[in-house]
Amino acid sequence: MERKEIINIGIDHIHPHPENPRKNLGDLSELAESLKKNGVMQNLTVIPLEGQPGEYMTIIGHRRHGAAQLAGITELPCRIVEGMSRKEQLSTMLEENMQRNDLTIYEQAQGFQMMLDLGETEQTIADKTGFSKTTIRHRLNIAQLDQETLQKKEQDDGFQLSLKDLYTLEQVENIKTRNKILKEAHSSRDIATKALYATAEEKKNKKIKQIEKMLKPLGVEKAPKGAENEQWSGKWLVIKEIDLDKEVPKKISLNETDPVFYLPYYRSVRLIKRVKKGKNSDTPEEARRKQKDRDMKQIKVKLKEMSAVRKEFIQNILSGKIEALKDEHQVQEKIWNMLFNIHTGLYPSSMRSFFTGKEDYKCSAEEREQSQAQVDGLSFTHSMLVVMHYSIETIGDIYDWQGYFRPETGKTIAAAYEILKPYGWTFGDEEEQLLNGAHDLYVKPKK
Repeated sequence: MERKEIINIGIDHIHPHPENPRKNLGDLSELAESLKKNGVMQNLTVIPLEGQPGEYMTIIGHRRHGAAQLAGITELPCRIVEGMSRKEQLSTMLEENMQRNDLTIYEQAQGFQMMLDLGETEQTIADKTGFSKTTIRHRLNIAQLDQETLQKKEQDDGFQLSLKDLYTLEQVENIKTRNKILKEAHSSRDIATKALYATAEEKKNKKIKQIEKMLKPLGVEKAPKGAENEQWSGKWLVIKEIDLDKEVPKKISLNETDPVFYLPYYRSVRLIKRVKKGKNSDTPEEARRKQKDRDMKQIKVKLKEMSAVRKEFIQNILSGKIEALKDEHQVQEKIWNMLFNIHTGLYPSSMRSFFTGKEDYKCSAEEREQSQAQVDGLSFTHSMLVVMHYSIETIGDIYDWQGYFRPETGKTIAAAYEILKPYGWTFGDEEEQLLNGAHDLYVKPKK
């Protein structure tokens, strides 16, 4: 029951509600100065503290209470409400607080989740708070994240957590993966980049499951452990390769009498079978040569995968999925220096091929026209990134005819990836070894 009259209550007898959705009252100094000068113009709403006569708990007015303490005010005007259930208390605080625009991401997410737990729906929350259902749905997804980690990132001034990056993280379906990304990310930009990779990985795995389902009736099982490392040993024959960057085929047909296995390999699924053993008449030198050829092919496959990931990363920069740098001049200068050093030649067709994925003569007139429109719409920095990608694609092999690593080529390619690092680019040890010559697949110089 609400008492209509407003009475003054000693500030020491008013206590904050432990379930107030606003966990951080923020900077109260400005409000405290206003209260000193003008007094408390708006009353608090409080409820009696059960079992403690004369003591009250705040429902509405937590910031005013905190600022009044800071200002040295001894009494506050209050309206007392009696008989409120816990649900009514929480609903009142949530409706009051969720309309404020200075709540943290964490507080908004927790507040909307509490309202949902109290029986509200997205529609009723939208009606009561004025937020759109889309925004509410975003915040509820944020509420699923590990809240301790979220708070730490939000309170880290150097991290600069943004809603845009959290919305990108939301596109990752697996909540455990989301939390792993949030925990391991060293910056807000890093969240977005890792989330894009994770989303692409989830899409790839979905396609693999579709293919597995189609292969099961054909008696095709997953390749035995170790088959991936034997791809270039001459023990396996690839009879079909399904590109995971394209749509999954509606039907897979096989005409094989020998057992066939499937092997997820980079951005494809390979259907392979064992090579039947025959009499080996190779000389030691021929065996070394064949092994060297297999190693070089494997390097090419790995570099091709890196190239595909690099192109996808640049496409995400062009589309805005990866946020632009605040100062792009340094990136432009680095790209220019790299292109100048390798004497890059630039043609309109090479720019168009970035968008079409094929050589100009293989494109229709309509494809050339559409891709040229995309080229014309690029900013200067984006154009340079496309040229850089093309230049690396055409730089030539990273090894010579004998299988020895070419340091200058590796250094140039590595420089391109260094340019992408401010955007959030990362790769693992194996990729670095391919670019610095330390990988076991290269022929080692004789000492």
